[in-house]
Amino acid sequence: MSKQMLEYGSWPSSLTAEQLTEGSVRYGHIQVDEGNFYWLESLPDEGGRQVIKCYSPNGETKVMTASNFNVRSRVHEYGGGDFCIHKGNIVFVNDADQRLYSQANSQPAVALTPEPEFTRSVRYADMQFHPNGRYLVAVKECHTADNNPHLVTNELVLINAETGDETALVSGCDFYSYPRFSPNGKQLTWLSWRHPDMPWDNTTLNIADITDQKLSNVKPLMDEVNESIYQPSWCPDGELHFVSDRSNWWNIYSLRDGVLNALTPMSVEFGFPQWQFGIHTYQFIDANRIAAVYTDNGKEQLCLIELDTGHIEPLELEFCHYERGIQCSDGAIFFIAASANLDTAVYTFDIENNELSLISDKQDTKKSLSSSEAETIKFPVGKQSAYAFFYAPTSSQYSAPEDSTPPLIVMIHGGPTGATHAAYNSGIQFWTSRGFAVVDVNYRGSTGFGRNYRDSLKYLWGIADVEDCIAVVKYLADIGRINPEAVAIRGGSAGGYTVYRALQESTVFKAGVSRYGVADLSSLTSDTHKFELHYLDRLIGSWPEDEAIYHERSPINNAKQQVAPMLLLQGDEDAVVPLSQSQAMAEALDEKEIPYHLEILSGEQHGFRQSHNIIKALELELNFYRQVFAIKADEKLAELVLKHAAKLH
Repeated sequence: MSKQMLEYGSWPSSLTAEQLTEGSVRYGHIQVDEGNFYWLESLPDEGGRQVIKCYSPNGETKVMTASNFNVRSRVHEYGGGDFCIHKGNIVFVNDADQRLYSQANSQPAVALTPEPEFTRSVRYADMQFHPNGRYLVAVKECHTADNNPHLVTNELVLINAETGDETALVSGCDFYSYPRFSPNGKQLTWLSWRHPDMPWDNTTLNIADITDQKLSNVKPLMDEVNESIYQPSWCPDGELHFVSDRSNWWNIYSLRDGVLNALTPMSVEFGFPQWQFGIHTYQFIDANRIAAVYTDNGKEQLCLIELDTGHIEPLELEFCHYERGIQCSDGAIFFIAASANLDTAVYTFDIENNELSLISDKQDTKKSLSSSEAETIKFPVGKQSAYAFFYAPTSSQYSAPEDSTPPLIVMIHGGPTGATHAAYNSGIQFWTSRGFAVVDVNYRGSTGFGRNYRDSLKYLWGIADVEDCIAVVKYLADIGRINPEAVAIRGGSAGGYTVYRALQESTVFKAGVSRYGVADLSSLTSDTHKFELHYLDRLIGSWPEDEAIYHERSPINNAKQQVAPMLLLQGDEDAVVPLSQSQAMAEALDEKEIPYHLEILSGEQHGFRQSHNIIKALELELNFYRQVFAIKADEKLAELVLKHAAKLH
């Protein structure tokens, strides 16, 4: 059947914004207990409420969380490690008050920790039960009434699983993560770090004996400068393992009697940046085998590692992205994954029988035959290189005139310490199915390419990332893949900052969309949360010593350099990048009479969770691109009225 010819960017698509919200179920923390698999799942139709689901060996899936609870930790604001389980007893964090609740063997949940003096002023995350099940260890975070980030304290505490009584274990550092008991319950290991380091900069691996709920012989095991350690874990025989980037790559090591052994000496990454608690990229199948996930050139691979021989065997599964790491139980690997052909879902893999099973409710995971698949590209940036995934416009029903090239949407991931992946993403297909090309950039500073690449953004945020975005547009234009006169750039949070900077530093980009983007760097030295309070020390410079650099690279101070129109999308409850940032940027654009629209989404925080807001944001963005690029299309969308729209054309 011949295709109907229509202008790029105007193609009708069966993939609607409403369908994206139906497929926008988010999966979170995963755990195993007595052969049962547990995971956290969000419900977009309930405002993003998160519930624990359980899949049992008999094939039954249950929702374990009552309707009056929302399982979510807010420690570090990004949370993670929201629940733990021991022999059917679930202890979880409730979002509304951040208290711990105990839910024993499917009984109604009861509060385990006391009500704090101020709402959400005492928070918990990254809990783990002691092997005897009588108490658990947790990261505890305490806030003041005015939520001053400088006064927030973090510590490790021991909590009685029946009474909720607390015992302070470790304090004094700015941050803690991965508290883990040894298999015999006699030792505890954990990570700690201090400002201005982030956990991907420098962390300390600690160990202590634990007797009668008290620590002794507390000492750092690994405390090198510029070494990021990740996920300490105990082998069933009691040997300590962890991931370190001491070789430039996050590789797995074991430590016995002071002797360090590199288990995976490869130029790949077995670690992720610790934005959230409780992510495990490797797990013990038994005392001699590890299942692990590594990242190689932006794509993730599941493998098996034999400890006695050192043999590493990649598993022949089609997945290229593992959302929350993995867990293992009774010869099975439990994970959340996606591929170029499969949307994100929850699976188990039986190692002995080589059998993959889908266990989440989401059955419609297959992509359509006309979806666009990622092309891995490596492009030059001066004497260096950067990476991206390119998606061409794709439709089974429509094509564009042969002498035309498509408009391009440059996507910028957040972080900036993070990465994008090549797995199926309905959010990208939304654009490619309408005739837009998309390039998803792993600019310098992204993870998954070694520490040196990650560190190449240090003190150059707003410069190196922008150079990479400009370079990838030039690369794609030079090879004839895109229309250089119709290039938009979009990003959220840190990606939104790059959007602002790119629009001010180059005329390559003709439109920009910022989702809760950073506009005023100096305000983030105080008007942000504790976890990121000194993040910019490594990305920009020390505050206030380098105040001039902060001023120079803050988009709010350079709006006069901008000519391209903007769409600003912002949640009104965002504690990471406050609403005031987007409002200030809108005022600056207004003063210069640059076409723009600011949409404030009620009840949203750092990222949009509510179905109606997700739909509205997408439709506004599509409407925005079509207005700016003068693309005519017959599609009903949320109304967008750009201020100063007369200056568009």
